Amino acid sequence: MKKILAGIAVVLVLFVGAMAALPYFFKDEIIAQVKQTANESLTATLDFQDVSLSIFRHFPQLAIGLQGLEITGTGPFEDVKLIQCKQMDVAIDLWSAIFGDQITIKGFYLTEPVIKVYVLEDGSANYDITKPEPEAAPAEPAAGGKMLLERYAITNGSVLYDDRTLNMRAELTGLNHEGSGEFDADIYDLVTKTDVEKLSVNYEGMQYLRNAKANWNATINADMGAMKFTLKENDLQVNALKMMVDGWFQMPNDVDYLMDLKFGTPQNTFKSFLSIIPGAYTQDFDGVKADGTVQFAGMVKGKYNETTYPAFKIDLKIANGNVKYPSLPLGISNINVDASVNSPSSSLNAMTVNIPSFALRIGSNPIEGYFNLKTPETNPTVDTKIKGTLNMGELSKAFPMEGVQELSGLIKADVVAKASMNQIDAGQYEQVNMAGNFDIQNMNYRATGMPTVKINALSASLSPKFVELQNFDARLGKSDIRASGRIDNILAYFSTKNTMKGSLQMRSAYFDANEWMTEEPAADEGKVPTASAEATEQVFDRWDFTVDGEIGKLVYEDYNMKDLRLKGNFTPNKMTLDDFGMTIDESDIRGNGRILNAWDYLFDNRTLSGVVNLKSNYFDLNPFMTESAPATEEAPVESVMLVPENIDMTINADFAKVRYTNMDLTNLDGQIVVKDAAARLNDFTANVLGGQVAIAGQYNTQNPAKPMFDVNLAMMDMGFKSAFENFMTVQTLAPIAQYIDGKFNTTLSMSGLLGKDMIPDFTTLSAAGFLETLNAMVRNFKPLSEIGSKLNVSYLSGLELQNTRNWFEVKDGNVIVKPFDVQMKDVAMKIGGSHGLNQDMNYQILTKVPRKALEKNAVGSAANSGLKWLSGEASKFGVNVAQGEFINVRFDLTGNIKNPKLGFKILPSDGESTIQEEASDVAKATLNQAKDSLRAVASKELEKAKEKATAVADKALDSAKTVATQKVDELKDKAVQEAGKVVNEEVTKKVGDEAGKKVDEVLNQNKTTEDVKKKLEEWNPLKKKKNN
Repeated sequence: MKKILAGIAVVLVLFVGAMAALPYFFKDEIIAQVKQTANESLTATLDFQDVSLSIFRHFPQLAIGLQGLEITGTGPFEDVKLIQCKQMDVAIDLWSAIFGDQITIKGFYLTEPVIKVYVLEDGSANYDITKPEPEAAPAEPAAGGKMLLERYAITNGSVLYDDRTLNMRAELTGLNHEGSGEFDADIYDLVTKTDVEKLSVNYEGMQYLRNAKANWNATINADMGAMKFTLKENDLQVNALKMMVDGWFQMPNDVDYLMDLKFGTPQNTFKSFLSIIPGAYTQDFDGVKADGTVQFAGMVKGKYNETTYPAFKIDLKIANGNVKYPSLPLGISNINVDASVNSPSSSLNAMTVNIPSFALRIGSNPIEGYFNLKTPETNPTVDTKIKGTLNMGELSKAFPMEGVQELSGLIKADVVAKASMNQIDAGQYEQVNMAGNFDIQNMNYRATGMPTVKINALSASLSPKFVELQNFDARLGKSDIRASGRIDNILAYFSTKNTMKGSLQMRSAYFDANEWMTEEPAADEGKVPTASAEATEQVFDRWDFTVDGEIGKLVYEDYNMKDLRLKGNFTPNKMTLDDFGMTIDESDIRGNGRILNAWDYLFDNRTLSGVVNLKSNYFDLNPFMTESAPATEEAPVESVMLVPENIDMTINADFAKVRYTNMDLTNLDGQIVVKDAAARLNDFTANVLGGQVAIAGQYNTQNPAKPMFDVNLAMMDMGFKSAFENFMTVQTLAPIAQYIDGKFNTTLSMSGLLGKDMIPDFTTLSAAGFLETLNAMVRNFKPLSEIGSKLNVSYLSGLELQNTRNWFEVKDGNVIVKPFDVQMKDVAMKIGGSHGLNQDMNYQILTKVPRKALEKNAVGSAANSGLKWLSGEASKFGVNVAQGEFINVRFDLTGNIKNPKLGFKILPSDGESTIQEEASDVAKATLNQAKDSLRAVASKELEKAKEKATAVADKALDSAKTVATQKVDELKDKAVQEAGKVVNEEVTKKVGDEAGKKVDEVLNQNKTTEDVKKKLEEWNPLKKKKNN
């Protein structure tokens, strides 16, 4: 027997050891497989840090634990975490794991979870994360496992429930909850125990509970087939108030909720009821002296959905209540309240609020009155009276106010109102009884971490026609504010359909908005779309006010705004701006316009639309531009500036002067249209750097990962050097501009993608344009200086660009300049080529130098160095320059714009042969060069052959001009055809038809130029307009 027991002990030890060691051997495989399987079935992303296996945590079940569990949403809930959990355990029946065909799950446990549930206005919820199952025939249960859940628990959890459909927000911290039952049964009893350290509930903008302590032990009968839950034995306590809840709740479908619930507070005192008043339940609440009786009960019965409300009723009676806190010198006495809210049907219009009397005394000042409301939807009818004085200083000495450091002042009210909305709308003022005054005097309020609020005076009066704010004079921290106004139909406040109308005049000499700016929300919560359910938009989304406001100085962030003015009419979804204006530092702006759907844009994510007209005498953009971080600071993360999808706005701008970096733009005029995640510029024109610019195009972020631009740009009378110094586009596309004195005109069409730094990705840039030089001169450019030096012709050290017309394109990261003619005194040049966006160059300068220009440079008997140099170099190529009127030289410009390299080749001179013969000889030479190189590297020689063909064509044209003008076209075509034929035949033999096509492209440059022209011919923003 001992051996048997010893053997069993050994087996158990080995088994326990194996269970403990198993995760360490297969941890990585287990983690990867669990994540993959979970994410394949979820629309959210599941992640965790580690996995563990234990038979001790939930003995005798086997516990599989996930540490650092996170479930993160996607779509409208992108980056919003549904759950963050220190540890999640799934308890598995040990014997089913070892011997059974199916693994049985017995328990589910969360340790320190943070759960955040959001339900948006459209009903979408971040907990809806399972992918829909494909339609298929019913399948047999999977053999891998089954759910026989018996127990679940949450330890020290936090829960946020934010439901925008109900306008409700509930927060629970320090949550400990457990439940048990036969969860696999269709009908079972769920036994629960719940404790919450802090419970806060906000509904329809009203705070019902704030940091209340709650516990609830309940047995709930669950009928899963009917989705009906019936309360059985239960005990609910909130702070010191014990409540009884009875009834049932049912979810028959996805849209309807059925209920029949009742609650009451039997055997409770006024003190226990007082404990649920926000702020009343203090640490010394046990020492509070209070007496009086209370009756608090209610019911809710019927159907609830988007259009239907259940019937409900709440009754509250307090008799002879008195309260005195041990730490405060004063008390509140003679508290008597009789109140009932009754809505007998699904129509809220049938609801009545009946408070026949209420009274209390704080210190030495009594307050009393009554309030009755009926038909709030169709015809709000009010009968009320409030009379009394509230000494705020005495209130602070009688009731605890956490976080309030100072409170004083007097509030006096003596108001009577008995009227209906219909009476006021019909002008039946003789039937309306509205009279009285409401005053605040010398009120001071200072809370922890907030500026002091001081209301020097507030005076309001009621009359049958309106409520008038006669005077409001206050200081809010450093800010002052004065206001007056009126509300024409105050009873609309109680209606969900009618609109309050009125007017408001406001003045302030100084207002510091920075004092009232709140901290940014938590990172994940800040990404949740639309406004928080705490917002009271449903109360204030029915108003129509005329506003006239002025602020002498407004401080917001780092901006100092002065002389602000605003006049217009405002409703939730239509703002008519008759006149607004201000100055920001040295800048001024003014305008008018109309903005639609502002309220729906803020709270329902609808489209904001409208038209705004802006004008300015001077506007400096520099203060609004992001500054570079200091070297010691971490550089800000670069990001794309996204154009909102839900804005449809047109902005017309007319600015006399705009400062941008160190440039001044004058007479800026144009239109910006923001729509469909794109911003379009329509006919923007301005004077800048002594010239004129025009821009039209768009910036599009419909694909946020690849923002694109498509722009037409025109410049007139623009200085080369100033353009180079101020425009990155010029620095990239025309780096030679830094060496050019003079002006130019240009028209450019370009498109491409933008990087995260909002700078064009030049590798994706596609552009075509036209450049016209105006009395320009290239100076101090090293290659030209070298040409002038070698030829000993001083005026060739610079390049005179007199009214040249140049076409260019950007393809595959290269700027291609079409060949153009330049005449420097008696030296003819043809210039063309390309440079990369990395500033690497490949240009050719074909020069035709008159012999006399070289000979006349000789001094005395000294030989001409330029002519000698040419003769020597020509002999290397077998060319005789002793005869002929002109000497032809091709200069090859390569290298980088900052480190250029100059190569050259002497071409046959005029006079040795006819134009036709020379063209033929050059073509043959080209052919021989092509043969030699093609044998080595076919693709490289192809480029050389194209260069020779181009040179032949241009040489033929230049020579033709000296023979007879009428022969130009004939000889040029013939020479081009001959050179093209010879070269094309040989190249085609060696490298195929594709290489021949490349030569055709060179020989058809005129056609390419026409294509460029076609791209630009329809856009000329700087042309004169009629009657201009």
